[in-house]
Amino acid sequence: MFQIPNQEAIMTEENEARVRQRAHAIWEAQGHPEGLATEHWRQAEAEIAQAQAAVQLPNPLASGAAAQALTGKRSTKAPG
Repeated sequence: MFQIPNQEAIMTEENEARVRQRAHAIWEAQGHPEGLATEHWRQAEAEIAQAQAAVQLPNPLASGAAAQALTGKRSTKAPG
């Protein structure tokens, strides 16, 4: 029977693939050293987490000057 994976499992697999690719790039950049796989993996995880935190979008219900600055749109809500 075919099962559709849940969204969390998909995101975990996508994230793991990103971390794997980044860890490999770190390993290559350091000249293919042996015995540092765990350190490369942890560094890659930290870099991916930091990048993901930096691109989080604002709350779509946000309004006011901050939302206006981020979206370039004026609030349609009447003042007061």
